[in-house]
Amino acid sequence: MLQVWKLLLLIGISCQTVYAVYEEEEEANCFALQDETCPNENITFWFYTNTILEGKQLWLHNLSDSGFLPRKQLKVLVHGFHGNRDKLPNNQLRLLLTSQNYHVISPDFPNLAVEPCYSQAVGNAKFVGRCLAQLLEKLVSERLVAHEDLHLIGFGLGAHVAGFTGLFMPKNLPLQRITALNPAKPLFLGTDKDDKLDSTDALFVDVIHTDVLMLGLLEAVGHVDFYVNMGISQPNCGDVSKITTHYCYHNRAVTYYAESIASPLGFFGYGCSNYSSFLNGKCQPSKDVEQMGFYVRSEARGFYFLETNYFPPYAMGVNHMNLSREFKNRTYIIDEFLGPKWDF
Repeated sequence: MLQVWKLLLLIGISCQTVYAVYEEEEEANCFALQDETCPNENITFWFYTNTILEGKQLWLHNLSDSGFLPRKQLKVLVHGFHGNRDKLPNNQLRLLLTSQNYHVISPDFPNLAVEPCYSQAVGNAKFVGRCLAQLLEKLVSERLVAHEDLHLIGFGLGAHVAGFTGLFMPKNLPLQRITALNPAKPLFLGTDKDDKLDSTDALFVDVIHTDVLMLGLLEAVGHVDFYVNMGISQPNCGDVSKITTHYCYHNRAVTYYAESIASPLGFFGYGCSNYSSFLNGKCQPSKDVEQMGFYVRSEARGFYFLETNYFPPYAMGVNHMNLSREFKNRTYIIDEFLGPKWDF
């Protein structure tokens, strides 16, 4: 049986990787915004539809001429650290969404999330969320978007930006939904709920965890949290001892979500009271099954666990009985991490 202390030990070890980032930051041209106002030249917003494929920059003073059509749902794709409006999750999700006739906005703040300036990027995230909230509030006030049609999809650091956006929205205009794709762990682990993504940031928050040992949070921060392949390792990503493998695990959250939009099978997980109960084999397949991804039910609540195929398409459908047999007593990569190659 997998011992929980091994997992906790690994989480502590993996957090040490952020210290290497600090050392690099000392030699880089990093900056954190202070006492800035929105709108800000370091943050731009780009609008996409099925007829505006290259993107149109939005200007706060002239939103009425941007091309918004009434009663269209709005998907906001928020990039993460070392990202921009054309990187994850945008490059995998935008075309899928616009082709289904959704409006899409991609915030662009590469200077505020530049590598290797991670600690500054974390500090800037709340400011980006405040500026995004200002834009969304104005869109709603000008009746270009209904507040019940606001859905933010954030990846990594961008998941927390989405949370901060919800934090800054007026109480009478809450975000309808936030989808968090492997929300970032470094410098967010153990912080207060107002300093990271939290279930109070939208009427419904759904979370997909794919790398809880290194780059993503283990703790549940949504109304419903899905742990894909235990949230520990993702198939076909390479040698687990390499940091690039964890980037693959991290990015896979976007891939799964993109596949969920058009998958004929869908991703389904079965419920468990919490993560440690699942690790200790206390959960068995039941009728408590929820679909993960784009079509998750807004009433879904709790912890859900699922496995994927080794190669794409990754979705396995509702065959959760197979999930139980695959998961039972498996330790995945834990023992490899604690093997002789690691000298503590």
